[in-house]
Amino acid sequence: MASYSAVALLAVFFVGLVAGAGVVAYSLPTETTTSPTSSMTTATGCLLADETAPSSWVGRMPAGDQTTVAFNRTFTHDAPSVVVRGELDTAEDGVYVYRITTAPDEDGEKEPSDDCVPRTTLDAVVSVPSDYDSVTVTFDGEEMVRFEAGDSSPLFRTLEE
Repeated sequence: MASYSAVALLAVFFVGLVAGAGVVAYSLPTETTTSPTSSMTTATGCLLADETAPSSWVGRMPAGDQTTVAFNRTFTHDAPSVVVRGELDTAEDGVYVYRITTAPDEDGEKEPSDDCVPRTTLDAVVSVPSDYDSVTVTFDGEEMVRFEAGDSSPLFRTLEE
């Protein structure tokens, strides 16, 4: 059985490490692509005495090759509970529309108490490439906010007066 010196073993290990790092560096992409993504959460309860509805706010946060739009809306409804859906439409390059729709929840809870005005609060986040042409958020068909190309500074504002 042959014996190898510690120097020879270290040299082989070092050459393997350098060769492995070269393969990894060559195979990793040098550019990344930002895909549009969206997410939403909702909560339904009773309108509080100090709350007003509808009330909405929006925030835009550009960060390198990605821009994130955060949207919040609190609204009342006649049905005890509602189903809220959000869909990010990217039918046209650079044009993004986040469509939020509501409908009564047929499988929802029974009628609320007489002193309860049903209200839902939703929070949505949409991330798109920073080279967008426009980003629009609609709520039940009504345009709530639109950002055009060139709008690249951070922003936070309420949508109802």
